[in-house]
Amino acid sequence: MNLVPAFAPPTWVVLSVYQVNHLELNSLGIAFFGVIGSVAGRFIMYQYSAFVGRHVPRKQAENLRHFREFVEGKGLGLFFGTLVYSLSPLPSNFLFIASGISGMELLPVIGGFAIGRFISYAFLVYASSRAYEALFGVINIAVLRPAADILGIILAALPAFVDWSKVLDRSEKHRPRRVESRYRRKSVQRCPP
Repeated sequence: MNLVPAFAPPTWVVLSVYQVNHLELNSLGIAFFGVIGSVAGRFIMYQYSAFVGRHVPRKQAENLRHFREFVEGKGLGLFFGTLVYSLSPLPSNFLFIASGISGMELLPVIGGFAIGRFISYAFLVYASSRAYEALFGVINIAVLRPAADILGIILAALPAFVDWSKVLDRSEKHRPRRVESRYRRKSVQRCPP
């Protein structure tokens, strides 16, 4: 399920259905094993996206290189950005496709993804099982899923078609410059006694 780039059910829904059918199981345990499966699937998705990335046309490859350098230059920003995004129930497939195609460093993406998804899966699985117990039904998101997948495909392809060298040059030109004070502190010379 996590190997399919689009139109697969969200992992949290599958985990929630499993929880509803086995209410005696712990939501944290289900979330933990769900994250292991998600990380393994997204790792493979990254690898085959990296293979595709080696065969993109030169112009898109140059755009992706600038994108990768910009994102990787943010230090822990990639890790924390992935973590915050992974806290949501939004699809993450495009994140790994874009990372793989651009040749981005995998460890910060996988690390942020694993932690964020564990938290979100645990919450969503627990909340879904409690909602099922209260309402005797399962949340139906069948209508929203295709729209989310189409958006994910667009977002995965977007970095390849942006001329990142121009975008980043413009952002550097508009960044406020550090202004030195006119009133610099002059060194004080002491008079001899």
